[in-house]
Amino acid sequence: MVSRIVGMFKRHRMDDDCLEVRERSSDLIDGDIDEPSERRIKGHIGRCGPCNTFINTLRATVNLLRSTPRQEPSDGFRARVLKSIREDQKS
Repeated sequence: MVSRIVGMFKRHRMDDDCLEVRERSSDLIDGDIDEPSERRIKGHIGRCGPCNTFINTLRATVNLLRSTPRQEPSDGFRARVLKSIREDQKS
């Protein structure tokens, strides 16, 4: 299924409205968007299959992540991540 969704996006030429949907998608899902923008984006999603699929997939992913129990990272995890980031930045 993932390959079908990716294929849809490859064939679809994104316009400015599609780019706005991608840029504002998290704000839309979180309900942190002004009303005119929300209306414009929802109108576009209603007409654009790939953007509709994108939003629905992102919404399902966010809901799944929100429903999983939080876990505390193991000791030293943060230090290892920061060290790895610093090493990547040197490369």
